[in-house]
Amino acid sequence: MKYLFSLILAVSSICAYACSCANPGAINEEQYSHYDFIAKGVVKGIQGGEMENIISFAVEEAFKGTEDDIRVKIETASSSAACGLSVSVGEEWLIYANSHETGLHVSLCSRSVVLSAEGMSGVPKRAKDDLKFLNQKKENTTDVIEKGKAENTQSYTIGDIRRIHSKVLGEERVLNVYLPEDYSEDSSYSVIYLLDGSRNEDFLHVAGLLQFSNYPWLNFMPGSILVGIENVDRKRDFTYPSRDEKYREKYPTTGESAGFIQFIETELKPYIEASYPVNKVDMLIGQSLGGLLATEILYKKPDMFEHYFIVSPSLWYDSHSLLENEPVFLQEDFEKNLSVYIAVGNEGRVMKKAAKRLYRSVKGEENIKSQFEYFSSEDHASVLHQALYLGFKEFSERTAEME
Repeated sequence: MKYLFSLILAVSSICAYACSCANPGAINEEQYSHYDFIAKGVVKGIQGGEMENIISFAVEEAFKGTEDDIRVKIETASSSAACGLSVSVGEEWLIYANSHETGLHVSLCSRSVVLSAEGMSGVPKRAKDDLKFLNQKKENTTDVIEKGKAENTQSYTIGDIRRIHSKVLGEERVLNVYLPEDYSEDSSYSVIYLLDGSRNEDFLHVAGLLQFSNYPWLNFMPGSILVGIENVDRKRDFTYPSRDEKYREKYPTTGESAGFIQFIETELKPYIEASYPVNKVDMLIGQSLGGLLATEILYKKPDMFEHYFIVSPSLWYDSHSLLENEPVFLQEDFEKNLSVYIAVGNEGRVMKKAAKRLYRSVKGEENIKSQFEYFSSEDHASVLHQALYLGFKEFSERTAEME
């Protein structure tokens, strides 16, 4: 999970103090705009953790940031002392949450309020007032939308949302696909596969970078199709089996990256190649645990992609055991030309040292064009955008040398 360390440190420091929340007062436009997600629904499940709980929330009526009749996962600190929201299965809540890199997060200090629970005699007055405001807001928004339709307002589409059923994983996976502005079935395009590729993760800002780099007055990236792979369980999909028993107990779904790699190789890539006019140039982008997975593919199945963008890889996982393996690209019969771009921010000695160790494993290989960048003014939260911008700029130079 992105920000695992920073989240643990933040929560640990908070736990030493009592959580103190100000009275939220009456809801208004300013408070409404503060939240990314507002919905009424029922708590269907709670996955407890040492530092955080994951609430499974069935949305009955959406007011902002989601839709009716869907189920979402919402994180909260596991302790009320750390401002965690205390809920029980079966309770009905009005939830106010914000988007973080790891998904939706709700705090005890948000406007969230219980609507019905065991022992309650009625809906609290503040909840009634909030619902009155939110329903009016929703009604006004609907009126604006309908008026816009009447005035022939058009939607702006940058690509496709596709769903593919994976027999390997036994589940449906969602793909967000960005298409170049000059997209044509008569042309052929490179494909960039983006891990953590949902709309509330990295897809939109990476699509923007790609579009920016295609401007005629810049043109340092070829016209490419971007395939963002939405997450289901990134700990499961991005990690190989850990030898650490305590880690496995804490995160029991980890260790299934082999299946996810097989899904990409045998199902996803063939699906994209059959659905769009693509050439043989493909790339993989991964950060954090996604960077760990990208490194695993580079080490174990390097011929799956021609170009690797690996940013802030979580190589600390399982005591850096991945780097103890001999990479396939060092074998005498491996002849494919690759390019590998590695970047890390000011994220501590462990992250920087591991990224440099990865770089040393590819540096100097005759058939690998490699680049390492350290961004001293960026941290784990901000480094990806800056790193990819520079990586895209250098891409054309490195690929030209490979031809």
